[in-house]
Amino acid sequence: MPRPLAGKRLLIVVEDAVLAELLAEAASRLGAEVDVQVTGRGALTALRRPQLPHAAVIDLPLADVRGREVLGAMREAGIPAIAISGTFRGPRAAGEVLRLGAADFFEKPFPVLILMARAARLMGSALPGLTEPEDEVTGAIPLGPAPSTGRPIPDDPFLSMALQGDEGSSPAPPVPLLAGPLPAAAPPPPPPPPPPAGPPRAPGGPAETSVPRLLVALHQAQANGALTLTRGAVKKIVLVEKGVPVYAASNVAAERFGAICVRRGLLTGEELEVLKRASPGARTGPLLVQAGRLGEQERGDLVRAQVRAIAWSTFEWSDGQYQFQLARMPPGLLHLGLSMADLLLEGMVRASTLPRLIADLPAELHLAPSVDPAFELYALGLRPAEAHLLTLCDGTKTVLDLVALSRLPERESLAFLQALRVMRVLDDVARVLARTDRIGFM
Repeated sequence: MPRPLAGKRLLIVVEDAVLAELLAEAASRLGAEVDVQVTGRGALTALRRPQLPHAAVIDLPLADVRGREVLGAMREAGIPAIAISGTFRGPRAAGEVLRLGAADFFEKPFPVLILMARAARLMGSALPGLTEPEDEVTGAIPLGPAPSTGRPIPDDPFLSMALQGDEGSSPAPPVPLLAGPLPAAAPPPPPPPPPPAGPPRAPGGPAETSVPRLLVALHQAQANGALTLTRGAVKKIVLVEKGVPVYAASNVAAERFGAICVRRGLLTGEELEVLKRASPGARTGPLLVQAGRLGEQERGDLVRAQVRAIAWSTFEWSDGQYQFQLARMPPGLLHLGLSMADLLLEGMVRASTLPRLIADLPAELHLAPSVDPAFELYALGLRPAEAHLLTLCDGTKTVLDLVALSRLPERESLAFLQALRVMRVLDDVARVLARTDRIGFM
């Protein structure tokens, strides 16, 4: 197995635990020893260790230390640092970040392997052939204990199952650039004085991970590949291209494309079986179009609805396993025109349950605009009542206050606020007094 970054040490300073995990796994799969820090002070502490990192990736702005201080310290130590940011944008911001000491600058979202290729060059190595994201397995990380249903999970590669539709034919799966099992996730141990010997986990335990947070990280990393989600005997997959969902599949019979068409009354189950027996190995969607049972536009609408429903059904999973595989998309996929922002916001508003929302959103919590949002406001497509609620999130009001002032029902209000927390549009803050100059959504 090629490990072009073997012997190299990479410091990752990223507050978002899931994005940090994705970057750390990509780097460790390439052979690097990875040290993940969530604060600027942690980054400065790493510079006082006997073994310095060969390069660093730093997410700006930092919550506790000015970025110029950390970038300047990196430059003085001779450590090339790549800055990433969703706050600082455009050539002027990039020029200022480079002037402060960064060796390179990436705006969010960014292609994760392009970032790794740049880090490799800064460390005196190279990733052969990686001028665009290639196949890579970043591994499987548990969300928590999955209940046993006693039903076996199919052995055929689920990526192949997804790419073939619901016919079950299984061509050879794509060979990943890097592959292998990951150790089970565990809470990070207390930091020892020397750097960790092996690739650490990103901050935060498995209980803090959720499918929406994973999708936000894939959007920020502009990832191409397959997110496989397993819970007991249930297995689902969401394919993303440049951080946007393009396909989904499931081994739940009711979520297969043929079953959806039968429920919509396009044909009976018996008629579908006759068509499939007459054309073994054919994908259901094109088969129904060819048979005149489905138009191309209607097929696209049904696939779009299928992708959304499969993804939304996992949003409140609190156990199971996930695995992300970076890979090129197969030919022939429909252009769905979905956006990750719409998928997340609408899905959480539709699928979130009131008891879960009450547990996730303490009534006394204060919310305010994030300084580093994962999604710009123009991408959210807000309804008038949602836009009104967002303008109230200025840090002066509790969740209880916001629900009372909202024009939406309680569950919808809480789901909207929680969605914006997950999407890093809103941050938890200490109480902000009225008449301060905090920036709000006005």
